[in-house]
Order: sequence, then C-alpha cells, then structure tokens
Amino acid sequence: MQPVAPPTHVGDLHWPVLSAVRVEGGDHPAEFVVLVDCGEPAPREPYATLLVHVWAEHSKAEQGVYELTFAQAKRSLAERAGLLPTTTVEVLVVRDPDQANDYTIFIDGHHRPDGKTDTVRVVTHDIDLGAVQITPAWIAEHLQRADDMLSPAAARHAREVVIGYAEDLESLEAEA
Repeated sequence: MQPVAPPTHVGDLHWPVLSAVRVEGGDHPAEFVVLVDCGEPAPREPYATLLVHVWAEHSKAEQGVYELTFAQAKRSLAERAGLLPTTTVEVLVVRDPDQANDYTIFIDGHHRPDGKTDTVRVVTHDIDLGAVQITPAWIAEHLQRADDMLSPAAARHAREVVIGYAEDLESLEAEA
C-alpha cells in the first residue's frame, strides 16, 4: 500500500475535511471515510461523513450521510471506517400499565443495569402512547428528545412513529 494524503476538501462545494480514515488497502484508488463541515446554509445540522476515492489526479466523494451533529458525525466516521467493535445489545422491555416501564439491558450476554461498558452505551427511548395523553407539547418533547439522544437513523424512526401517532390522533378527532 502506497502512502496517499487524505483529501483536504471534497465535493463540488469544497467542504473542508475535519477528519479522515483510510479504509481500503488498495493503491488505486485509495479510499477514505471523511468527516466534513458542510457549512452554511445547512438544512438542520452542518456535518456529514462520506466515502472518498482518491487517485493521483482527482478524488470522488460518494455515499454520504448528511445532517449530522458533530457527535453523530464522529460516531458515523468510526462506524463507517470499521473502528468500532462488534457488540450485541439486548433490551428487554416490560410494560406495566400501572407503573413505569422496566428495561433490562444485556451487552454481549452480560446484564448491565446502567446500560454501559467501556466501549458501549445503550440508549433507550421510550415512546409509550398509552401512558399519557398525546398533546402538542408531548409531541414536541418526544421529537426533540429523539433528535438530542438518538443516532440519525433511530431519531428518524422515532420521529416517524411520533408523527404517525399524531396524525392518527388528528384523524380521530376530526371524525368525532
């Protein structure tokens, strides 16, 4: 494998590369996963990770994950570069209509009451529609919590669930 300098800017807009990890052992092209600052105007969050192919005379960026917070982008970079260990997380949820839901977390087959190991942090996000009345404030709180606590994919799913239930509620109220 020949040494190849990581790109300093990528894409048509020449986004600055904040961090890069070489992920492919071949010489032509060299492949990097990069974390970039998309700058302004960003739709929501200004960071992205991309796969970049680098040849001697040019580079090509593709397979981007966009609209990430900096923390999400760092995690995405590590995941896409294969730097994170493979871990199995199991979350058992017991729903009790008279009490708070109970979560039991196992990481790689070991009970972890705090949901953590040295390399893993488990985030549980409970959307329990039977526990409270769905109000605009409840919807806003759950959408914000999803964006603040979860990965982009999990946040997108949580948002879809909450918005779907809000739309269902509006339909029922309109029929009444």
